[in-house]
Amino acid sequence: MNRNSTLYVLLLSLLLLGGCASQARFPDNPPLAAAKPTLSPITPDSTVLLMTLSGGGSRASAFAYGVMEALHQTPLTTRPDAPTLLDKVDLISAVSGGSIIAAYYGLHGDRLFERFRDDFLKQNVRDEIRQRMLSLENLSRLSSTTFGSGDILDEYFREKLFGERPLSELFDDQGPVIIINATDLFKGSRFGFTPELFSLICSDNEHFPVARAVAASSAVPLIFTPITLTNRAGSCGAPVPEWVRVGLTEKAKNPRRYRLARTWSRYLNRPEHPYVHLLDGGLADNLGLRAMLDQIIIHDGLDDTLKHDMLAQARRIVLIEIDAAARLPSEWEKKPDHPPQTVILDAASTTPLSNYNFETKAYLHSQLEPWLRQNGAAPCRDQARCQPELYIIEINLDDSSEQLDGQPLSTIPTDFNLPEQAAERLIEAGNQLLRQHPEFSRLLKDLYAEMAGFR
Repeated sequence: MNRNSTLYVLLLSLLLLGGCASQARFPDNPPLAAAKPTLSPITPDSTVLLMTLSGGGSRASAFAYGVMEALHQTPLTTRPDAPTLLDKVDLISAVSGGSIIAAYYGLHGDRLFERFRDDFLKQNVRDEIRQRMLSLENLSRLSSTTFGSGDILDEYFREKLFGERPLSELFDDQGPVIIINATDLFKGSRFGFTPELFSLICSDNEHFPVARAVAASSAVPLIFTPITLTNRAGSCGAPVPEWVRVGLTEKAKNPRRYRLARTWSRYLNRPEHPYVHLLDGGLADNLGLRAMLDQIIIHDGLDDTLKHDMLAQARRIVLIEIDAAARLPSEWEKKPDHPPQTVILDAASTTPLSNYNFETKAYLHSQLEPWLRQNGAAPCRDQARCQPELYIIEINLDDSSEQLDGQPLSTIPTDFNLPEQAAERLIEAGNQLLRQHPEFSRLLKDLYAEMAGFR
């Protein structure tokens, strides 16, 4: 144990033994007085562009920045004021490190490319948060049972990145819809910071800080304590979603929808579940894909999902999956020695997560199979009878040939601090992998042809 950690434990012990335990409490989520109708998050258009940003700390943020930069540098016409492909993005679903850059873009738009490097990627966030936790004021607050290190992470994000700007700004018409995803610790399920789920627990997203949602999505267990919400379900007149009522009757017929409906219905039992404890979104879905999958499950297939989300006019659906997953170091496989506990813990969490990521992708792609088969066929002349054309663009950090100190970029630790030169290498990797992707090239060709009036 290092000197700072010893000092932390000593001071915290003195506070507790001295009867000085703090009464500090997490900032409560404001109640919703009356439920409001939720609107479709996507505006009807010929092209629907969806993005998912994986977890992975600052590594994931930098890698996603590179992909978003390439989209930002791709104009749709030759006009000087032409919109870019990034402007066409309709929805971003993100977890953990990916949620930081997603929320930043959702609030600041193209200023992302002017400020995010300095505001986050070049900062040693890990050490600053550690110093905050070791301050006397915070040591006192941390002695409370209702205030923890996750709340300090929330405060850091408020001060440095997001201010007090509310969650509702991620769902306005000023840019893409941003879904920040965390994990409900005791339900083991994805918790999306969406108007629908906030309405269910009667919480006001117009006065809930984006910073707190991002802190929940990024709160790595054992390092950060959960972000806690008060569940006020039943107090605001919000109706139970019809799909929940139907799903609860389909245990044998539709087990996936039944399971999802059962999770949502547990929030409605407020006496048994008055609080919601949220941790790193990667525990339930490290890819950000579950938000898309849940919609398919809710509407019992892609056809009804498209109709429900007002996507009937879409001629093409583009899904860009950005995966900055870590690669485990291989040097321990070359030794008979027992790996240290930190390496064992990392492997024990990374390996199951990798397997789950694979299954998540496989299930989504199986649902999209009819659209995948249509790709490459002759153009459809009757749009009313056509299925939209699908472009799946998987951007995996492990596919990059870029290296740092002779090691693949995917071996950069999952942390809130990047080694020197790592940010620029990760950004370049994301930029190059998107530009070199064959499906991206096909998309650009089709978009330019449509704009030229050939399709």
